[in-house]
Amino acid sequence: MSNTIIELTEFIKQLAHEAGLKLLELYKTQNPSEGKLRTSPKDMKLVEDKTIDQWLIERIKNKYPEHDILTEESGFLTGKNAKNILWIIDPIDGSVNFSTHNPFFAISLAIQINGALSIGVIEAPLLGEQFVAIKGEGAFVNNKHIHVSSINKLADAYIVSCDGGSKDRAKILNTLIKPFYNQVKDFKKLGSAALECAWVAAGRADAYITMQIDPWDVAAGVLLVQEAGGQVTTLKHEPWEVKQLDLLCSNGLLHEQILK
Repeated sequence: MSNTIIELTEFIKQLAHEAGLKLLELYKTQNPSEGKLRTSPKDMKLVEDKTIDQWLIERIKNKYPEHDILTEESGFLTGKNAKNILWIIDPIDGSVNFSTHNPFFAISLAIQINGALSIGVIEAPLLGEQFVAIKGEGAFVNNKHIHVSSINKLADAYIVSCDGGSKDRAKILNTLIKPFYNQVKDFKKLGSAALECAWVAAGRADAYITMQIDPWDVAAGVLLVQEAGGQVTTLKHEPWEVKQLDLLCSNGLLHEQILK
């Protein structure tokens, strides 16, 4: 690994861990009734989202003022004398879970260098797990190598899913659930896209499928799946990009079966 990647990896891992500790403190004092629901769970906005978002931005800008930053809460922030390095951040992926004291929430941080995903970290503080992916170096959870599953039949598969950015409930049902529900061993929804990707990377699920998902939800997870030996494409079998897209992450063996 280059010195730049080594330095960035150590920083992002420590940053994610510290952010996780801050989020745990907020979790302990948060009143579930304070969650502000608007038209749908996807529209939930919490004070804690903004608090962690601003803390992360401040830490990154202090260390790397030249880096660009893209976050769910603050949008795109241009660095000083940008060096083609972009941070992609979701301060709380699984805000609904967080607001209802469900432990399946995470902080998702990814770094893209010259247009390529290079480092990804998913910190699940209440689960005590940190998932890390480094391009060309593999995927890890708590410093132990992980790999996608070897399941090659839908009948034996566990699929995880979420609504993504789509609010068309009928389309979600007909596209994501109906075609698979009776064909697979089980179909689950964790409520956190980052963790659903991480589950595929760790072999805890065999595929993850969603619609119109935002890049900050899945950037780190996409690299995790790829570095764990899996496959990631859009539902049109196109490469993932940093924009809102339909998405399929799988162990690779099930990819074509699911796309059909």
